[in-house]
Amino acid sequence: MRPIRLAILVLCGLTAAAGAATRENGTMSPTQEQATLGYTILYVKDVPASLAFYEKAFGLSRRFLHDEDGKAYGELETGAARLAFASLPLVQDHLKGGVTIAAPDKPPLGFEVALVTPDVSHLYERALKAGAASVTAPEVKPWGQTVAYVRDGNGFLVELCTPLP
Repeated sequence: MRPIRLAILVLCGLTAAAGAATRENGTMSPTQEQATLGYTILYVKDVPASLAFYEKAFGLSRRFLHDEDGKAYGELETGAARLAFASLPLVQDHLKGGVTIAAPDKPPLGFEVALVTPDVSHLYERALKAGAASVTAPEVKPWGQTVAYVRDGNGFLVELCTPLP
C-alpha cells in the first residue's frame, strides 16, 4: 500500500473515531455541518427600488433580482452573507399569517441591519445623500467602535459601524 493512501486511511479512521466519540458525549463533531447565515430578508413594497437605494447609499452590489408579476426577490452582496429583499405579495404566498411591515412613520422593528465599514462618517453622509433618514450621527462608543444609525425609505434601521476593536 502506498504511504499517502495509508496516511489517508489512518486519518479517515481517526476522524471517524473522533466523530463517534463526540456524538456519544453529545457534543458536535468537527466533521458535522454547522449552520451558517446565508442571508437576511427584508419584506418591502418595492424590491427593485430597495435594491437601488442600498446600492446607491451603501455601495452594495446587486447579486440577483427576479420579479414575476410583482412577486419579487432580490439579493445584494455583503460579504459572507447576503442582504435580500422580498415583495409583500411574495411573503403573503410563503407566510400565510403575514408579517409586521416596517414603515418610516412608525418606530423601527426590533432588529437592525449592521453594515461594517472603516469610515462610518463617509458612509453615513453617502446614505443621507441617497435619501436615508438620520437617527444618530456617528459617535465613538466607550468600547472604541464608531457607530451611526440611519433608516432606509422602508423604515428599516441600519447601523453603520467600524469593526469591533
